[in-house]
Amino acid sequence: MKKTGFFLSLLLVCSIGLAGCGNSGASSGSSGDSDGKVTLTVTHYMVEKPKVDTFKKLTDKFTELHPNINFDIQVMPVDKYNDNIKMKVAADDQPDIIFGRPQGMVDITKSGAFLDLTNEPFMKRVKSDYLPNVSYDGKVYGLPIDLMTNAVIYNKDLFKKAGVEVPKTYSELVDVTKKLEAKGITPFAASWKDGASYMSFMFPDMFGNLLKDNPDYPGQIMAGDKKFSDIPGYRDFLQRLNELSSHANKDAKDIDYDRSLQYFAQGKAAMDIMGSFAIGTIRSYNPEGNFGVFMYPATDNPNENVMTYSTDDTWMIGANSEHLDAAKQFFEFMASDEGAQIWADGVQTISTISDDIKPKEQDPIASEFQEIFKSGKVVNNQVKPLWYGQYDTTFGQDMTFFLVSDPATRSVDQLLQKLDDDFVKINRMN
Repeated sequence: MKKTGFFLSLLLVCSIGLAGCGNSGASSGSSGDSDGKVTLTVTHYMVEKPKVDTFKKLTDKFTELHPNINFDIQVMPVDKYNDNIKMKVAADDQPDIIFGRPQGMVDITKSGAFLDLTNEPFMKRVKSDYLPNVSYDGKVYGLPIDLMTNAVIYNKDLFKKAGVEVPKTYSELVDVTKKLEAKGITPFAASWKDGASYMSFMFPDMFGNLLKDNPDYPGQIMAGDKKFSDIPGYRDFLQRLNELSSHANKDAKDIDYDRSLQYFAQGKAAMDIMGSFAIGTIRSYNPEGNFGVFMYPATDNPNENVMTYSTDDTWMIGANSEHLDAAKQFFEFMASDEGAQIWADGVQTISTISDDIKPKEQDPIASEFQEIFKSGKVVNNQVKPLWYGQYDTTFGQDMTFFLVSDPATRSVDQLLQKLDDDFVKINRMN
């Protein structure tokens, strides 16, 4: 989960429990504390417990191998993450290691705040297909350690109870929701309170078939070359969003991301349109749940539907870090077979390092995500930049207002006009 600002991670709540240790350090090169110890300052916004715990395992193992290097880990809420990083850069207080993607933090990337990793040996460990996702203006700035795929996670027992099969078309999906409701089962678990859940709810459609057919539509809109209403299929996407979101839990506007996952895991809803990054959290609430995954069907032609994916958890190095050597050593460890295996085991995601790296005990949910991915019916949603800066913020505000509004009275056409008008205003100011 997945994108700085509105898209950055799809998570909002600041996590506790990953506090770093060690003294404030100096450079790992020629300078340092008198005892030679170095402390790497790390910032991130991860909130899922499996990721938090697994990153702690990574840093602990690295410190075990390099006793002179410790970590000071600072967790920030994602809705303020971009602004906080900007302030730290401006105040000459830039972290050594920063969680995020260069394309999701374009203004900061342009300022030269992130280290160019293009020729670093550890980047050769990353499959070349994924490098455009972590590059900007021809240079590689991020180390991606896994992929995020987006689909529909479903409760197999509730499907059986309602007598429904996995839908392969959009019309079948709508029919499934109606049959579930007829059995007194809430079709979708969701949260409109924060970006973690409602962005996931939109992602497979908004950046699946729509992006496949219009590869750079966000860039065209931000450049002022097109409006949302000019993009073929955009109104249809909003209409599907309007229809499906009306079949979510009634308290979606009041609960947060984590609560929506708990809601699904405990069998209070049959489906969750969600990213693979949520597997660990779902399992933490229901280790034995009988869950499966199917591709989100945006069309009524099964052969045309695709699954959207992107690089997910990505790390960058501050260009002005006083501890470049130590930071690079940690990146080498994360990109090693040992580091990648630790992450895969703990987080259950697809590795960007090697096809041979898989969780030693792979969760059935992860297996089904991976089977869809291996089918090749996928679209990489990060080859071109998505929304960022004020575009990102405005899009989030407009979509939030729409989703928390009464489904009986809200208007897709009014939303489309609102998006057009707001983005035109931003372009006029730029």
